[in-house]
Amino acid sequence: MKTGGINGYGSDIIKDTYKRVAQQDTCRDFADILDRAQAEKDDERLKEACRELEAVFVNTVLERMRATIMRDGLIKKGLGEDIFTSMLDSELAREISKGKGTGIADLLYRQLSKNIER
Repeated sequence: MKTGGINGYGSDIIKDTYKRVAQQDTCRDFADILDRAQAEKDDERLKEACRELEAVFVNTVLERMRATIMRDGLIKKGLGEDIFTSMLDSELAREISKGKGTGIADLLYRQLSKNIER
């Protein structure tokens, strides 16, 4: 009886579902924050929403960069490592966007703040 399925095909399904749910939550959060910021004319909330969207972009870049690393298969990659790496990339992206970041948040803020009537 073979019971090794959890580290094979099953872990890919769990990992993909985890990423998809995280991305959907982020999109909903950004849309909600953006709507509230525009309705309440809140500049700080808009700035935070722009920083969060920049963090999502940076996180995607980090994930794609990490996916290009060649693995030799000597040490098998497990679900725990995948989850930890995903969480690490998310936190790195948030920290990057807190500072000067890539400039995307500033560009978004300038563009979206034109829609907020003062």
